[in-house]
Amino acid sequence: MQMVAAMALQAQINPTPPASQSLVAWADYWYTASSQFLLAAGVVTAIGACAMVVCFVLQWRAAGIREAQADWLTTNLEAQAAQARKETADVLERVATLNIEAARLQRKNLSLVELVQPRELTGAEAHDVAKALAPYSGRSVTLWSYGFDLEGGALAEQIRQSLIDAHVIVVNNIGQLNANERPRVGVQIAGADEKLVGSLYDGLHAVAGLDAAVVQLGDAKEAADAAPAEIFVGMKPLARRDDEKVAERSAFDERTALAAVATP
Repeated sequence: MQMVAAMALQAQINPTPPASQSLVAWADYWYTASSQFLLAAGVVTAIGACAMVVCFVLQWRAAGIREAQADWLTTNLEAQAAQARKETADVLERVATLNIEAARLQRKNLSLVELVQPRELTGAEAHDVAKALAPYSGRSVTLWSYGFDLEGGALAEQIRQSLIDAHVIVVNNIGQLNANERPRVGVQIAGADEKLVGSLYDGLHAVAGLDAAVVQLGDAKEAADAAPAEIFVGMKPLARRDDEKVAERSAFDERTALAAVATP
């Protein structure tokens, strides 16, 4: 204590303060103010940090929602694209079906045109038939057709004229047959004279649309009783079917009974 007291006695007292009263007042004011500013800045910093945390949470949540929305849109777009592809395939299939139906209708229309188009011999075809039969001048050919078939009767008349031009004797039974069963189709040829029958077939088979065919005689007795050659003009065929080919024989088997109604 004595030592401290001695040092205090030795220290000199400075009566002049280091700062004026106004400067001290200024320092006090700004010290207090800066302390308040620091406190406010800390509060603002804390609020900013909280705000940043809230923003991070909001961004995370918003990103999840946006990703889910994007996935939903992608899924829907893919589903719509698949549906569009399916509809396109269905349309193409319908177009293909319509094309097939149009082709079928066109074929049917052509068949109808062919049906209503009468069979006939052109001048050149009639000349070729007469020329092919010229070596058989004076031979006899019997010509048949249905009475109800006007188109077949007209064709039979053309064939008859070609035979006459070839100086073939024609036994005219055009329009003298009636059909007790389903009418036969096409032009059918039979007879005992195979060469004459072959020449008739060659001449008529070359004519488009006549569907000429040879009916073979059954046995020697039938061949002995048969005429040299007979031509049966049936209904106009659309398409030659197997059952019609088989029926060629019966058409000639029926002619004897059917000829009973023919006018002598």
